[in-house]
Amino acid sequence: MRPRDFETFFSGTYPRVLAQVIVLCGSREDAEDVTQEAFVEAYRAWDRIAGYELPEAWVYRVAVQRLWKTHRRRRTGQDRLPDVPVPVRAGPEQTAEAREVLRLLAALPPRQRTTMVLFCLHGWSQKEIARTLRMTRGGVAANVSKARQTLREALDMAADGTTGRDPFMAGPEPAGPGRIEVSRIGLGDDPVVTALRSTEAWLRAAVLADPAALDRARAAVARRLEERG
Repeated sequence: MRPRDFETFFSGTYPRVLAQVIVLCGSREDAEDVTQEAFVEAYRAWDRIAGYELPEAWVYRVAVQRLWKTHRRRRTGQDRLPDVPVPVRAGPEQTAEAREVLRLLAALPPRQRTTMVLFCLHGWSQKEIARTLRMTRGGVAANVSKARQTLREALDMAADGTTGRDPFMAGPEPAGPGRIEVSRIGLGDDPVVTALRSTEAWLRAAVLADPAALDRARAAVARRLEERG
């Protein structure tokens, strides 16, 4: 890998991006494939994106786009949970909840799962999701609301206390470039958002618990770059 700063960037962000993509698709194999491809593109564009405020967000967006092209025709996710080791410091209850959330996410239709993860977990605006996935904004809002309701009921969570309309159905304009502040629409303490955050943190720790994963990914990215000249 060419520039030293890219190597530092790769080592520091790959486990986190991989965990985020696993939450998005439910498959470690698929997540590794699109995440490695996204880092290949990042390497090729490093002279440009190195100056971005959040180059990691650029990598994640590329991974989302690649994943969506292959997953949008699937009715549901994977039949089995992603193959990751249990984090050493994770308690039995945390592990059980994370695995249950992953199982429920895998059972959702791809549109519901993808829109909910992007909106609830990563704070993408409805407009940004609609543009990236080529959906209408209303379709994004409806899919997020359905997915959130499914998880809340399946996990036996209490309602979030909002009255009248679902806050996910018509979010405000982004607070920043393509991002919203969930606290502005009363979602900072939403139990579904909390469950998604906890699951992603558990997955990130699980990826880090595999000491050879980063070396395998580094070798895979280098191999792909070499194959393409």
